[in-house]
Amino acid sequence: MDDYAELGRRFPGGQALNVAVYVNRISGFQADYMGVLGSDDAGDFLFDQIRKEGLETGGIVRLPGVSAVTTVLVRDGERVFAKYIEGVQKDAKFPDEFAARLKNYDLIHYTISGTMSFGKEWIPEIRKMRRIPISCDFSNEFGSVTDELMPFLDYCFFSGRRLEESGVNAENRVRQLKTKTHGLVVMTLGKYGSVVYDGERVYRGEAQRVEVVDTLGAGDAYIAAFLCARMRGETIEDSIKAGHHAAAPICKRLGAWGGN
Repeated sequence: MDDYAELGRRFPGGQALNVAVYVNRISGFQADYMGVLGSDDAGDFLFDQIRKEGLETGGIVRLPGVSAVTTVLVRDGERVFAKYIEGVQKDAKFPDEFAARLKNYDLIHYTISGTMSFGKEWIPEIRKMRRIPISCDFSNEFGSVTDELMPFLDYCFFSGRRLEESGVNAENRVRQLKTKTHGLVVMTLGKYGSVVYDGERVYRGEAQRVEVVDTLGAGDAYIAAFLCARMRGETIEDSIKAGHHAAAPICKRLGAWGGN
């Protein structure tokens, strides 16, 4: 849950959940979500919000304890993560009985950030099941878990706005990352657009100009639209455009979706 404490508002959140919700809103696609919620009020709120979006809830594990909550501040339209309570997500284990469902999907998307890695141990097994495209958002993680998982992935997403602002060349970074995977490397750069590298060419996309209220969820909307475009057989250029087109309206509201 994203807690906008200064404003007295709360919104459902979490990168993988946001992507599932945004995909589910795109015509012709249906998404499910697998994750962990606590037994507290925040867990009840999130469960209700997920159900209202029309997502299946059979892949949600409710565990005794508190749900993961991020305290979010908004400064000049940019979201700032002030505090994070990991709650029941910490070291949560992917139920073995869920594994049989994985082979039924057309694409599987993961979130790996810090200690959040629910089900990552199944990524090598999914690769063996059948040719299911596997996507993962590493956010701004560039450590050992990235090296461990990228060889199995078809889409590797990173957040690079801070790199861009610190003077790191995003194109050079995606070229370096591509040596670890056969898949596409995609780096979103906030207002600086995005870069994608397929091993032969670096593609650049421009962010759309909007009156920004809150950027939270914009990168997730980009990922959802980019993946759906690719699944429809669209080019990398058109998939980038779809991503930026989807991200723009998310910046015009507080929170990623839903909320009260």
